Amino acid sequence: MDLDIIHVQHPLTSIYTAEAEPCVLALGFFDGVHLGHQELINLAKRIAIQQDLKLAAMTFFPHPKQIIGNDQTPHTYITPLEQKAKIMQDLGVETLIVVNFDSAFAHLSPSGFIEDYLCGFNCKHAVAGFDFRYGHKGEGNMETLKIEGKRFFEVAEMNKFEIDHEKVSSTMLRNLIADGRFADIPSYLGTYFESQGTINFKDNQHVLVTLSETFPSPPPGVYLIEIQNEGNPYEGIAYQTMDESIQENWHLQFNDSFPLEGKKIHIKWKSESKMNLNQLTDKRARSISKVHAY
Repeated sequence: MDLDIIHVQHPLTSIYTAEAEPCVLALGFFDGVHLGHQELINLAKRIAIQQDLKLAAMTFFPHPKQIIGNDQTPHTYITPLEQKAKIMQDLGVETLIVVNFDSAFAHLSPSGFIEDYLCGFNCKHAVAGFDFRYGHKGEGNMETLKIEGKRFFEVAEMNKFEIDHEKVSSTMLRNLIADGRFADIPSYLGTYFESQGTINFKDNQHVLVTLSETFPSPPPGVYLIEIQNEGNPYEGIAYQTMDESIQENWHLQFNDSFPLEGKKIHIKWKSESKMNLNQLTDKRARSISKVHAY
């Protein structure tokens, strides 16, 4: 089943909503689409099946903190939009509405959000987490959504999603990435964290890459990784020294030599390695002179 992706800009016009079918609408930013997000989408899916409605999700881009916060540093994403859309499709979402979160949208009143966006997209049942906020300065919450929305649609609120008495959240996952605790991530994300990089140099089993700034970056260290090449998985080691973190270069070392096509590489981060940087010196010896020449 193909996913219909609709990018919208405020103010919303009928060009976007004229053909909107009645739907169950899951609301949230969904960065990572972690197990809590998946539970919310599955709840929306069950309601959609029961009520014979389309399953849709509404997300926002860029991150609201970039528009309404004081920190103008470009925001990173555990799952950038393209990756998020792919996961949504796998979960059964039929329509993904991507709202451009700009200053004009940030100043929209809570009632304006309900009437223009939820009603505009023919929402018959809204589904969101207990801490969902909307409207100017986040003045709207789940209680106001139930009160103001009852004239137009039903509302389902998902309680806090916890594992081992700890709330599963995008912030939790960011903290795990920042600490290099990749082995813990599948328990909350449902899979390993993946990022992308650009290949700067490759020689036999050694590859030098610059990681994309779109994703959160691991701290310098030594990690077990996996990449896919021509449909086959290859496990290896990724490492970076403190000095090299300034240049943002990462070394990838594999046991097997194989051809890498193109300049882009997808990296699955699996765990911290028990190896240290000194132990990697011999592995790197054959290509180190070429790396320095680069």
